[in-house]
Amino acid sequence: MAGGTNTQRLLLLAGACRLFAACGATDALAAERQDDIVVTARKRDEKAEDVPVALTKVTGETLDRRGLYQIEDLKQLSPSLNISYFNPRGNYVSIRGIGRNPASDGLEPAVGIFVDGVYLGRPGMAAYDLADIDAVEILRGPQGTVFGKNTTAGAIVITSKAPTFTPEGSADLSGGTNAYGQLRGTVSAGLIDDVLAARVSVYHTGQRGWINRIDNPSPLNGTDRTGARLQFLIEPTARLRLRLIADYHEEQDSCCSLVAGSFGPPSATYVARVTAAGGSAVLGGDAYRTSVNAPTFVRVHQGGITANLVYDLGAAEVTAITGYREWHYRAGFDGDLSSADAYANAAVPTDDWQFSQELRIANRSGGKIDVTAGVYYFRQSLQSALRLVFAGKAANFLGNTIAPPPFLAAFNGTTSSTESDLNAHSVAAFAQGIWHLDPKLALTLGVRGTYERKSGVIDRSANAAQPSYHQALAVEEVDPSGTLALSYAWSPALHLYASYARGTKAGGINPIVATAQDDQIVRPEHADSFELGLKSTALRGQIHFDLALFYTRIGDYQATLNRLFGAILTNVGRVSTRGVEVEARWRAAPAFELAMTAAYNDAHYDSYRTAPCPPEAAGATACDLSGAPLADAPRWIVNASAQYSRHVRAIGLASIGFDYGYRSSYFGNIDNSLYSRLGNVGIANAQLGWTSDHSGTTVQLWVKNLADIRHLESYPLGGATLYGAYFGTIGQPRSAGLTVRQQF
Repeated sequence: MAGGTNTQRLLLLAGACRLFAACGATDALAAERQDDIVVTARKRDEKAEDVPVALTKVTGETLDRRGLYQIEDLKQLSPSLNISYFNPRGNYVSIRGIGRNPASDGLEPAVGIFVDGVYLGRPGMAAYDLADIDAVEILRGPQGTVFGKNTTAGAIVITSKAPTFTPEGSADLSGGTNAYGQLRGTVSAGLIDDVLAARVSVYHTGQRGWINRIDNPSPLNGTDRTGARLQFLIEPTARLRLRLIADYHEEQDSCCSLVAGSFGPPSATYVARVTAAGGSAVLGGDAYRTSVNAPTFVRVHQGGITANLVYDLGAAEVTAITGYREWHYRAGFDGDLSSADAYANAAVPTDDWQFSQELRIANRSGGKIDVTAGVYYFRQSLQSALRLVFAGKAANFLGNTIAPPPFLAAFNGTTSSTESDLNAHSVAAFAQGIWHLDPKLALTLGVRGTYERKSGVIDRSANAAQPSYHQALAVEEVDPSGTLALSYAWSPALHLYASYARGTKAGGINPIVATAQDDQIVRPEHADSFELGLKSTALRGQIHFDLALFYTRIGDYQATLNRLFGAILTNVGRVSTRGVEVEARWRAAPAFELAMTAAYNDAHYDSYRTAPCPPEAAGATACDLSGAPLADAPRWIVNASAQYSRHVRAIGLASIGFDYGYRSSYFGNIDNSLYSRLGNVGIANAQLGWTSDHSGTTVQLWVKNLADIRHLESYPLGGATLYGAYFGTIGQPRSAGLTVRQQF
């Protein structure tokens, strides 16, 4: 692959590291001083250096300036963060190597995503444009003692901009290569002086596809997204603040096609099966091509309502966050991933409804003890199906023969449909206290108790090749979790901390037809995390440096396995991850800033004796991956950036920016096959902008994937269950464009 090791990219990376003398950044290129960065990681406003948690805060201005509009773009801003986007249903987010649960209908993600205080039950709910955003906080390590939902790997907290009583607004218009177009607009104003304000934000993003079908002129992976957010801010008294948010998002994409990155070892039979079914298969990693012939599309409709109420009692503050969301997903894919006449269509229609209520109270900061306590309720109803439409030569493909036996011939022209109806209830109580032992030393203690119950019914109708199936299941559990941290302000410029956190992720039900080799019930996942860190500044805040050493061990780690007719969820045993994260920023001059984030992460299976065997282990039925690296966990992640601006008299402010993201090689599939190995990848982007002194208009030229690196990002499908081949998501080719932004 062209995205493999490259001497020039490594020299660039090494040069950047020498320039910093450390690899890291705290607010990944935000323009404010570090001592001005306020975070809400512990549900109260605090300076970032006072919080004993490894975190990154990114402002909305940074996202806009760098053209980062999707949830998957956030991996360019924080160490140890990796996001792989398969489709709105199958994307997954991992931190420190933990979190490989794509298409996890029966489980919650290991990295919780919160938008305006509301937990998103499905990662796909975050697959929309990050428009009109105030800030994003990325917290690493288990969270839960002050968050509504418990997590084992970390949390991404997204906050939109609130309505303002002072009128303001903005409009962005972008155009670029491959028919890229984006329109974003925001208007905010007071409706009743100091009592009622409103804010409206809209966006639309479209792009032509860039994966070519060899027998069809219409390319795949095009984008068509539209959304809006309406907010009201009500402040009837000085003590009461109510924020109401309604949002809606829809998309109609020619997405999301996978391309063949490898056909496996000589013993692999995928290509032979495609040929037997009258088709052809092509490798598509370098050429952005595929031979699929079935309809490929994605349709998503989602929306929600959030009510955030804050009441000031004087000595304490009460917060109530109510959230309701719906998410509806429809898609069609080519099940054999080729031009074979094996699968006419594969689809996983999914409908999700969720309701959450959080109520917490926090005393006013500044005393000897800061306490936050609350209760949380979450309910989710999810209906999904796995529908496979077998074509006229399905038996040839399944049997790898031009003369299939009768029991396989029964699949030809058959439709298989497995329906699942899952329900989840979660109730939790949590409390966290920060005891200021003296002006420099603070002890944080948090506890949480969570009750979870899940129930579900799985049904498959009988067809010519498969008998009917019915199974009703339920699981319930009570899980404790908590955190303990000691922080010490050695000086105003140096803060040290040590912490322990235990996080729990609920078990679940596999929404599939169980087989002898799979379990229908997935056990809870438990994480114990230990961390040592420091946060420091120098030269009056011009240099900021964060360091975190971490070790996390997880029991009953939850992951996704591929099967011939769908994916299943499973517990793979014990895993652990250990490493170091460094974040640094240097304001070399008032107009020149350099920043970098870096992480070294050794993530591996401590115990995984029943792992799926890679296709090169022909004839083996179970393999032992104990001690092997964890899949989808690059050992090195480095993000570097530079920003320079200069005011030109009578013209305006000119700026130039450059950023670079590097991921070292890793296994892209859970079987750790040599054929699923993804190479080292380094992607560079650049921006050149100008802002008028007179009109305030900003014009920005941008280029993404500057060197046009062709690279695969993950292998969500592949291995022995796909007859030795591996199909993956591929990064976009080089694109360039122009953005015009007007604020008023």
